[in-house]
Amino acid sequence: MRKSLLLITYLLIVIATAQSQTPPIIYVAGDGSGDPGYNCNGISDQIKINQALDFVATHADYTTVYLKGANTYWIDDTIFISENTILEGDSDAVVKLVDNANWNTQYKPLIGQTGLSYSLKLGNPSITTGNITIRGFEIDGNRQNQWEASGNSYYSAIVLQNTYNITINDMYIHDCLADAFQTGYDNYGFDINLQFYNNRIHASGHDGIIVMRSKNFEIHDNVFTDNRTDAHIRVQYCNQFKIYNNIGGDDPNRQFSGGIGISMQADADTPLNDAEIYNNYFFGKGDFYGIWLWQTSGGATLHTHENVFIHHNIISWYRLGGIGIEGFHNTIIENNVIQSDGGLENTYPAAGIVFYGGDPAGNISGFQTIVKNNIIIDNVAYGIDNQQPTIHSFVSDYNAINGNLSGNYNNVTSTTDIYSNPQLASNLLEVYNNILNPNWQNAVSTGNFKGDLGANEAKLEYHLKSEFGRWDGTQWVNDTTTSPCIDAGDPTYNYVNEPTPNGSRINLGTFGNTAFTSKSSNPLTINDYSNTNINIYPNPTSGKITIPNEFVINEYSIYSLTGKLIKRGKLNTNEIQVTELNSGIYILKIKDNNSNKMNVFKLIKE
Repeated sequence: MRKSLLLITYLLIVIATAQSQTPPIIYVAGDGSGDPGYNCNGISDQIKINQALDFVATHADYTTVYLKGANTYWIDDTIFISENTILEGDSDAVVKLVDNANWNTQYKPLIGQTGLSYSLKLGNPSITTGNITIRGFEIDGNRQNQWEASGNSYYSAIVLQNTYNITINDMYIHDCLADAFQTGYDNYGFDINLQFYNNRIHASGHDGIIVMRSKNFEIHDNVFTDNRTDAHIRVQYCNQFKIYNNIGGDDPNRQFSGGIGISMQADADTPLNDAEIYNNYFFGKGDFYGIWLWQTSGGATLHTHENVFIHHNIISWYRLGGIGIEGFHNTIIENNVIQSDGGLENTYPAAGIVFYGGDPAGNISGFQTIVKNNIIIDNVAYGIDNQQPTIHSFVSDYNAINGNLSGNYNNVTSTTDIYSNPQLASNLLEVYNNILNPNWQNAVSTGNFKGDLGANEAKLEYHLKSEFGRWDGTQWVNDTTTSPCIDAGDPTYNYVNEPTPNGSRINLGTFGNTAFTSKSSNPLTINDYSNTNINIYPNPTSGKITIPNEFVINEYSIYSLTGKLIKRGKLNTNEIQVTELNSGIYILKIKDNNSNKMNVFKLIKE
C-alpha cells in the first residue's frame, strides 16, 4: 500500500512538473473540440478567436491560442492580438475573409495588434507592443470576392504597428487585396527584432512583406509568388537587416504592374546601410528590377546610403533590369547570376546591372559600385550600364559577361572580365519550357500554389557545366564540356568551401565558394600528361616555353602536381614566361577556344 501511494505521489509530481513547463493553451475549433466557450460555427468566427486572445492577454499563465483544423474560420471583422501572445494553428486551419466584407476602410487588416490605428501612420510611437508570434495556419484574403480596389491598402492579412520581438513563420498567406504582412514604426530606427521565415505568400495585391523605419530583422526561407502591385519583399527607410534564402517569382505567362524581387527604398533622412542580400532566387516577368536600391528624396550625403552587400543570388527576367541602383554608394555585387530576359522576349530595354541616378537633388558625385565574380548574360540592353558617368563609376573585375544585346558595357571598363559563354547547365528558354511553365500551368489549373512552383529545380540549372563534376540536386554528373567560369574568380577570394578538386580558386556565379559548386579538373598523374601530340619547347626550360601559333589568343593555366593554380593568363604571343617558378614538375593547360577542349602538357622547370 505504501509503495502504491509513493508511486501515485511520484506520478502526480511528474504530471504537475510537465504542466508547469508547458504554458496552458486555449484551443479554438470548429467541430466542438475546442475549449469550452471557444467553438466556432462559421459565422463571425473572429468573435470567439478574439475572446480566446483576450483571455490569454489577461491571464499571465497563458501564452497561446491554437486554431484547430481542419476548419475554415470565417471572419467579418479584425482579429486582435495583444503582447506576449502566440497565435498558432494547424496547417489546415484557415482564417478566411467573408465574401463582400464591405469594410471600405484602408489599413484595416484581417489580423492586427490590440490598439491598431487604421492609417498609413502607425499610431502613437510612444505606445509599443512586444513579443507576438503568429505561425502555422493559413490566411485566405478572398480577394476575388471583394469590391474594393487591389493594391490600395484594403484587407492586408497581418498588420503589426509599433511592435517588436515579432516572429511570423510557417504561414500560408494568399489572395489578399493589399500586403500579406506589414509592420514598422512611426520614427526611423526602431529595433524591431523581426524573424519572418518559412512562409508561403501568394497573390498579394501589394507587397508580400513590407517593413518600415526599422532595424534588426531577418527575412529568410520564404516563397513569394504573384505579388501584384509592388514587391515580394519591400524595406522602406530601414537599416541593419538580412534577406536570404528566399524565392520570389511571378507567373511567367503574365505581366503584372509590380513583381519586384526586393525593393529597398530610402530617403535623405533615413540611411539605408548594413544590409546583406544573399542566396535568393527571383524570376519571372517583374515590371521593374529584380533588386532595386532607390532613393526617393534629395539632400543626402555620399555616404548616407552605402555598403549594401548583394551576393550569391540568381536574378532572372525583369523588365527594367536585374539590379537597379539610384543614390547608393559602395554597393558590393558578388557571385550572382544576372539575366534580365535571357532571349525569351527581348521587348524591353533591360540591363543586367544599372546605375541610373544619383541623389535626386543632383549635387553629389563619387558614387561607386563594385561588381566581382558575377555571371551577367543575355540582357536586352547592356551587361553593366553606367548611365551617370560624371558622378558614378563601376569597378568590374573577374565577371563573365556574354550575350548582352546592347553590348557588355556602357561607360564601364575592365581588364579582368571574360566574355565567353558561361556554359550553364541550361539556358533560360530551357528553364522556362521544361520547368517553370509546366509547374505554373499545373498550379493555375489545380489552384494549388503551396509548392515552390519548380523554383528549386530551376535553380539547379544555374550550375556550371563541368567534365569533372556538376551537382544536379541528387548526385554529381559529368558534362561533355567545362565552363570557363570555373576557377575564374578573383584569385584573392576564399574558395575553401568548394569541393575538391577545386583548382584553388573561386568559381564565378551563385555557387562560387559553396559545397555544391562545379568541380575543376582532377590533379593529374605522370601518365595523364600526354593527351596531345603537340609539343612545347624547350622542355625542360629555365625561363620560357614556346607553344604552337595556333594557341595564340587562347587562355592558359599552370598548376602544381597537387592541383594548385600557380599562374594563368591569356596568350598574346606564342611564349610563356616561367622564370618565377620554382624548379619542379608542373601541369600546363591551354584551352582551345575553337574546339572547347583542354590541352594538357607536362612542364619541367629547371
